[in-house]
Amino acid sequence: MKRKVTWRNIVGYGAADLFGNGALTVASTWMLFFYTSFGGLSPVLGGTILAIARVADSFISPLTGYLTDHFGATKLGRKFGRRRFFLLISIPLMFIYVIIWVAHMGFWYYLFTYLLMEAFTALVMIPYETLAAEMTDDYDMKSKLSSSRMLWSALATFLASWLPGRVFAIMGKNNPEAFLTVGIVLAIVFVLAIGLTYFSTFERETDGTPEEKKAIIEESSNKGENPLASLWNMLKDMGSVFRIKSYALHLIIYLCSFTARDIVGATYVFYVVYAMQGNPTEASNILTFGSIIGIPCNLLWPRIMSKLGPSKLLRIMYITMFFTVACYAGLYYGQAAGTSWGIMALYALQVTWGISNSGTGYVPWTVYTFIPDVDEMVTKERREGVFAGIMTFARKTTSALAPFLTGIVLSAFGFSETAKTQSAGALNGLIIWMLLGSGVMLLAAHLTSYLFRLDRKHHSILRAEIDRLKAGGKMSDVTPETKKVVEDLTGFKYNQLWGHNNIV
Repeated sequence: MKRKVTWRNIVGYGAADLFGNGALTVASTWMLFFYTSFGGLSPVLGGTILAIARVADSFISPLTGYLTDHFGATKLGRKFGRRRFFLLISIPLMFIYVIIWVAHMGFWYYLFTYLLMEAFTALVMIPYETLAAEMTDDYDMKSKLSSSRMLWSALATFLASWLPGRVFAIMGKNNPEAFLTVGIVLAIVFVLAIGLTYFSTFERETDGTPEEKKAIIEESSNKGENPLASLWNMLKDMGSVFRIKSYALHLIIYLCSFTARDIVGATYVFYVVYAMQGNPTEASNILTFGSIIGIPCNLLWPRIMSKLGPSKLLRIMYITMFFTVACYAGLYYGQAAGTSWGIMALYALQVTWGISNSGTGYVPWTVYTFIPDVDEMVTKERREGVFAGIMTFARKTTSALAPFLTGIVLSAFGFSETAKTQSAGALNGLIIWMLLGSGVMLLAAHLTSYLFRLDRKHHSILRAEIDRLKAGGKMSDVTPETKKVVEDLTGFKYNQLWGHNNIV
């Protein structure tokens, strides 16, 4: 890279995840509650909106990723960067985040505005998620960039947990304007955060070496293809990423662990309000405490992950998370509902939840920045945008799938959106879903982690082999250790690597 990454770049890079994680955290934690409490929708209708958005996003996110990979051939892409241009135009569009929180508007309004929100989120986050890989190839520097992002992400979790409670306390817990106020305040914060990231980052498109700029423009062009050929190559590009072994395993781990987190997130407000006989402000206060616990953890994860490796660290986090959820169930069945000691126990459990939630968030997004290097070993190309598109789609899928399934479960067990108290059957369904739903997902992620081997040592070997081949080295000169490592990480035989395949 022509430019070096400085601390200004590191700090500013992470700021955009105030929007990325903040918007998703608020939506996954409060959206279904808002739809049922102030939107007049049943849990099934509220969950249906989130599910429809996922279907739409299955096209939107990968298409956006492909677009950013090929935007470098345009005049705007060459001037502003094929990634950062989309951050710039997202600033005036942030009002979309506000309009989703208008109360008593009906199913079709909420469906339309939420679909707009999903498309807007893809427009921001997919280009953003490529920037770490654009700015540096160095393992340690990527880890620092990821740590910055996770620190901002933890701050977003704190803000998303703390702010609603403060607004409820001021405006009243039954005031439908409270959520709209939260949306307006967060939108202002998100605009400032995205602006900070835009002015603090760079990419190969605008700040690389002349050779890098030329190669990116060549990769970005459609090489004179007709529209049908371009469409076919786009679909082929998006499908090909699943043939990269490390990415396929990473995606399974990511989807399962984040779905488990989101199941707990989608049920937690209902759990505190109805099962533990609290209120929305109390739920916000408890969530805020847990988010504070997670913030300093992000300073420790780089060193811990370097020592333990990503897979082992994740397994420890999974066990810790399931222990916490099991304790939630134990409190309810142990007659702690409505007692002061029950509430204190919930605060205490936010320590283990905050640690495990932070760890399971840090590891996948840090490891993700090394996936394009594995892909480069296979294809000889840099396709950060396609990977980011699939990752963003996967993340938003978990944030909507959990509330959707939660809505179905609550309705099946007799939950009533108009009742101030719920039946024993509805509460039993809530607890069972929280425990078993998250438990199955955590078990699947735990087992898959034993197959995932993209750690610091293996990435260094992979990166050295890429640099050797780029410098004109012969594939026939590969060492046995390197050959074994790159074959394991890519899932291809060595003679099929470095472009000797039909992936792109």
